[in-house]
Amino acid sequence: MRRAFTLIELLVVIAIIAILAAILFPVFAQAKAQAKATSALSNVKQQMAAHLMYMADCDGVLRGRYNAPPSTGPLAPYNDQNMIWCGYILPYTKNKQIFLDPAVSGSQTKYAQDWPDRGWPTLGQNATIGGWYLLSNPNDMILPTESQIAAPAKTVMMMNSLGGDTAMGWRGYLAQNSAVNLPGLSISDRHLQGTHVGCLDGHAKKYRTVALLGNPSDPTPCTDFSFYTGSYWLDLNAAGLKMNLADPCIQVQ
Repeated sequence: MRRAFTLIELLVVIAIIAILAAILFPVFAQAKAQAKATSALSNVKQQMAAHLMYMADCDGVLRGRYNAPPSTGPLAPYNDQNMIWCGYILPYTKNKQIFLDPAVSGSQTKYAQDWPDRGWPTLGQNATIGGWYLLSNPNDMILPTESQIAAPAKTVMMMNSLGGDTAMGWRGYLAQNSAVNLPGLSISDRHLQGTHVGCLDGHAKKYRTVALLGNPSDPTPCTDFSFYTGSYWLDLNAAGLKMNLADPCIQVQ
């Protein structure tokens, strides 16, 4: 006599499979997200190694956000003399993929080195690490040097940024701890509410994004106006990191 499964038995098996899937799928998704976060952290660390090699070849001068004048950004024709920072760091990495966050889909990011494409990278240079202009000399970009970095282990060079079409307001080649997940200058919390940070001693670390945000309402006064940018409040973050290297109002030890 041939034996077969009853309808009730089949329904029980299907129900068990559905329960197991409901339990395991989130676990698999979290494992996948963690793997991408680990890969992104590795990219940031490689970026920092490349920045330090660049600085060693340039008498300790930090790589600015772009090569210009004018202060409004490079002008066409775009070539190897007026690239954004990515183009000058690429020879030290020889890998365009480490300029991108692996957690971002290909339609939202790509390697870029020319000014019109500056919105696309998803690992951005800290917007207040350098590259200031004085109104009295708008064609001379002020770039910090190693000697001005009092606490390299706490001075931020790189962070996860938001990428997209430049024409739509995205500025992924830069990151700033003034906002989260917004077009323009902000940082991303795509890695489980965390942001990867690369510091000028070469190390990379993940922080809770909320701990990186500057506090514009903090009552801490500015007492050093030798170079006042008005953005010193970016240094007032819970992580205790130096974000605005040009502005000496807040010292980080």
